[in-house]
Amino acid sequence: MDTAIIAEKSTIQETAIQCELLLPHGHHRKTYAFDIADIRLRRRLVQRIYGLLVLQVACTMPWLRIMLEYPPPYPAAIVLFFYLMTMFLYTCFYVWRDWRRRAPYNYLVLLLGTALSSLNRSFYLIYVAKAHWLYAYPIILMAELLALMLYSAQERYRFTQARGIFIILLVFGMFTLMAYRLDLLFQIVYSMACTIEAWYVLYDTHFMLCGRHGYNIGDAEYVYAAGSIHIDLPKCVWRLLKMLILNKFVETFHLLRECFKAEVC
Repeated sequence: MDTAIIAEKSTIQETAIQCELLLPHGHHRKTYAFDIADIRLRRRLVQRIYGLLVLQVACTMPWLRIMLEYPPPYPAAIVLFFYLMTMFLYTCFYVWRDWRRRAPYNYLVLLLGTALSSLNRSFYLIYVAKAHWLYAYPIILMAELLALMLYSAQERYRFTQARGIFIILLVFGMFTLMAYRLDLLFQIVYSMACTIEAWYVLYDTHFMLCGRHGYNIGDAEYVYAAGSIHIDLPKCVWRLLKMLILNKFVETFHLLRECFKAEVC
């Protein structure tokens, strides 16, 4: 009797092991350990980061006012120049990062990032159109970041990227409905890029707090973290280029190389 029970248990274990081996790679949910284990400290840090980002976006308003009054010449060339210069500076800041962790350098980097992001955002909007409804872009973006900040104030529900994106789209949908009522729907569509910028904030927040950028941020380093949000942009752009473009060229090269080696029959 005991021998039969042991044999049955052994069969069950072997079956379980075989079923586990049959699972495809990546079936189990991949998790990342946070640098800050305490969820209260971690979400309080996120609230402060998003609060500083709201102030950064608010600095776009006076720049837009100035550029609407005095539009810059050759807006396309200016946009390209400032984007390239910003990418170069952000790349340098991303590579050499330790010096900007301490005060007063963290505040200086935050101010520089605020100025560059506000200028680039304003140049982009002026390049799209020259009208006062362009103020809707920073206003909607601030509302999206405020909604994310409010959601991070609770600890009961998980703060995943999917839920964050749902909050962003919900806020943008409310503004779209309001614009439809005011016959301004076409103008608000131009502001749809603010949802991508808000998603990038979610994306980079995950990378920073999970250690995938290698920052090892403390729970009180919200100034350093808020300054790093925009500095991480070249890394994100490189990942997108590698995923959408460069990998395709590599696959094509391997395919062509295989054509010279593989025998048909």
